[in-house]
Amino acid sequence: MGDIGTDVYNQLREQLVAGEIMAGQLLREESLAERFGVSRTPIREALRRLQVEGFIEIAPHRGARVLGWRAEDIGEVFALRGVLEPHAARQAALRLSDDDLVVARKLADGMERFAADRPDGFEDQIASLNNQFHALIVSGSGNYRLSEQVQSIMELARVRATFQRYSTHELDRSMSHHRELLDALAARDPDWAESVMKCHIFAARSVYR
Repeated sequence: MGDIGTDVYNQLREQLVAGEIMAGQLLREESLAERFGVSRTPIREALRRLQVEGFIEIAPHRGARVLGWRAEDIGEVFALRGVLEPHAARQAALRLSDDDLVVARKLADGMERFAADRPDGFEDQIASLNNQFHALIVSGSGNYRLSEQVQSIMELARVRATFQRYSTHELDRSMSHHRELLDALAARDPDWAESVMKCHIFAARSVYR
């Protein structure tokens, strides 16, 4: 994909992830080309990439349509996370630097403050810090491809909105999981870290049931 196509792709993907482009909305090449001030070729390249990632479907003579989320989609996302992130936590227990562990603790502190004070929009603030927390641990595994895959999943709008569904008990449980995971990482115990992360992911999945 050329530089222009990549730029269009990045902007459209960010809007899809943020929920600014809604499910069911049509994305027409002509309109997008006019909006971005480019030819239809980079638009077509960007849409094909978004189709591969599951954000849209492209129908002949109709254009691209933004896909919504089904219960099965949520299950698939958490099933993937339940495999990838525990493995990443296991590796991170052996490879995460002490400096990154300090950063992870600060992120956990921030989430707990928002959970306790509950200012307006606190769910979005927690979701942002949570995304950084998980990304830091996954990147600490030292596996670049794994990090890219997990981050792509974590960015999906429906996953980011999980905290808006949490009860007080479920939110407290999530914060507790973070603390235990940090303890496991500090102890350099891969079995413990893997186990806690698996419980953490499947507990998050249960919120959708």
